[in-house]
Amino acid sequence: KSHDEYTYVHATNVSVLTIFQAESLGLKGEYLHDIGLAGLLHDVGKMFVASAVLEKKSKLNEEEWFEMRKHPVYGAIFLSKLSDVPYLTAVAAFEHHMKFDGSGYPETKRIGKKQHLISQMIAIADFFDAMRTERPYRKSVDVHTISGLMKEGAGKDFNPHLVENFLSS
Repeated sequence: KSHDEYTYVHATNVSVLTIFQAESLGLKGEYLHDIGLAGLLHDVGKMFVASAVLEKKSKLNEEEWFEMRKHPVYGAIFLSKLSDVPYLTAVAAFEHHMKFDGSGYPETKRIGKKQHLISQMIAIADFFDAMRTERPYRKSVDVHTISGLMKEGAGKDFNPHLVENFLSS
């Protein structure tokens, strides 16, 4: 698959998996639309990352990784300028690579402040789909292994209650 095909499929999968999580938690109505849109647009900042970095067939070097780690900021800035897009999309674009324990990226000075609940759900959906998808530099990972990795990351990378909900649903 080309990078563009992967991007569209990944964005759709993350959106669907995030809506699925939200519904399983009892969220309903118009809010689900905003959640789905946030999942769909979480990686929009990659439009501003060099295609040579995005399409590289091997692991990124330090400079390329530094550039890739800017995509949440690029996405949040882009989405925050669109008046007809829910504010939640910019928040989720900015926060989807933050970790439950406050680590991750982009780094902020928000000590003790957690990701928005929707950003936490998108992080879980993003991880699950990324691991399930074959990449040029690695094979896809089976669901059992991904479940184990998600349980290991519960409390550090991911909200443990959301991981439990995702895996049990």
